[in-house]
Amino acid sequence: MDVDKVAFTGSTVVGRQIMKAAAGSNLKKVTLELGGKSPNIVFDDANIDDAISWVNFGIFYNHGQCCCAGSRIYVQEGIYDKFLQRFRERTQANVVGKSSACSDCTRTRTRAEDPRHSL
Repeated sequence: MDVDKVAFTGSTVVGRQIMKAAAGSNLKKVTLELGGKSPNIVFDDANIDDAISWVNFGIFYNHGQCCCAGSRIYVQEGIYDKFLQRFRERTQANVVGKSSACSDCTRTRTRAEDPRHSL
């Protein structure tokens, strides 16, 4: 099999196995993006609207397909219930679609901002 390079995004456990296999064959070129699970930490004194906006961006930007996606959220107990309810509402308002239809593709739009949906 003619393989010039292996690129992998995923866990460090599998990344190690790929490195061993590449080293054991003929030192294939390897690119690894490992780990992920970058946490968002939200404290009681946070601006909850800003926190929700950034947490939403952190996990849904690029459909979560980047090694730095904020796929864990730690919320201080004092605002946990409020945050959870508001974040649930925000995620339900996200619009999935072609990025070419988005005038501001640096963030996920809400349904209210998407001209394809009427409320």
